[in-house]
Amino acid sequence: MNKCNSIFSLKSEFLDKQFFYLFWKNNFHTSSICKNRKSSTFLINFNKKNIAVCEQNEKNNDIAKNTALSEEIKRETNFIQHVFKWGIGNKFRSDPENRFHPVHNLRPKEVTIKKSYFDSNNENIKYEDLNEQWEVFWFENNKLNAKPFPVKKYGIEAAKKEAFKFYETLQSQNRINPKPKHESGVEGVYYDVVTNCWIALHRSNNFPVCKSFSAEYHGFEMAKQMAIDLVNKCKR
Repeated sequence: MNKCNSIFSLKSEFLDKQFFYLFWKNNFHTSSICKNRKSSTFLINFNKKNIAVCEQNEKNNDIAKNTALSEEIKRETNFIQHVFKWGIGNKFRSDPENRFHPVHNLRPKEVTIKKSYFDSNNENIKYEDLNEQWEVFWFENNKLNAKPFPVKKYGIEAAKKEAFKFYETLQSQNRINPKPKHESGVEGVYYDVVTNCWIALHRSNNFPVCKSFSAEYHGFEMAKQMAIDLVNKCKR
């Protein structure tokens, strides 16, 4: 009797399971994909990766927006980034005893400056990019002169101010003369402003010859006459 009860109870349990399976299959959707569903641990890690990717994308978008905003601000405020490769001086460095040593070493420094910094409303005051200095040009005693004001010595704004200040000093002392127009009236005789010499160009045995006469050594008019005499002599 006990054996029969045990058999019937097992059979009843089996029928209940079969009934439950059929009921679930008919009323709920099942597919083969569900059988291979990932574990909850995998889903948690997958969600974490998705969150990290989203956060990184948001961060990149913020950086791009900030960069675009910075560029827009620079355009509106007329400021630019510039690198002074020889360094930037100050009042302390303006003293020759305190200058950078060795002077030929590069000391690049990036700063924010105005776009109009390199502009000059005076044609006799120009910025020279190679040596990063402001230069003042003027004619005195029929000769072109120049004086530099390096950024690495005076500083960014101070170098430009010193250049304009020096030019005003020259004006107050009446040392600025108009650009001389040196014409010899003889073909082959020219004046070189840079070397302050009269140049004589002629031919000797069908070979071109060039000879200069220093106005500083011979005097302006004497150097000119010597160049003219040499050219006229060679033409004979």
